[in-house]
Amino acid sequence: MLTVDIFKELKNYDLNIKFQVNREITILFGPSGAGKTTILQCIAGITQPDKGTIKLGDRSFFKSSTKPIPIQKREIGYLFQDYALFPHMTVWKNISYGMKDRQLTNKLIQTVKLNNLLDSYPRHISGGEKQRVALVRALATKPKALLLDEPFSALDQQTRIACQDELLRLHELWKIPIVMVTHDEQEANKLGKQIIEIEKGKEQKTSKFK
Repeated sequence: MLTVDIFKELKNYDLNIKFQVNREITILFGPSGAGKTTILQCIAGITQPDKGTIKLGDRSFFKSSTKPIPIQKREIGYLFQDYALFPHMTVWKNISYGMKDRQLTNKLIQTVKLNNLLDSYPRHISGGEKQRVALVRALATKPKALLLDEPFSALDQQTRIACQDELLRLHELWKIPIVMVTHDEQEANKLGKQIIEIEKGKEQKTSKFK
């Protein structure tokens, strides 16, 4: 279980949020500038809250007045909005960067149908294919939790739906807590078992589904 209970003073408002994520997909939903990405960055360790706690299982990533666990030791997968692929590396080299389990990685590659693209470079593949590469790269590190920051927002409608379906299939294969940021209501309702609506750094409403 991922537990987040944090406070952080931002420029225009205070981020003050508390939630828990089991082995499910939880959506952080709300308008741009609501604090959603900052929450992901706090979980990942890219930035630190002013106070509070962040825990994954029995491991404490952040606790007030103690030294936080560094990014590389949190075992968190992070899929950025722009995918952040290495342009000078092939698809395979991007995926295998940080890979922990070759057998798992090969299974993920087959699941999302990347076999024929492994020797290609990011500039030669489509947006949907880049998204698949970034997702497999994040999962190939065998993370204990996965963070997704509006991963499908730049894709066309057909590709976006296909990638959403891939995420659901991969989650069935790899049951870990997933926290995903979106401001697309249809996407939130399709993917989320828990939807947390956020505005100006505070929870406005939480919906849970079976």
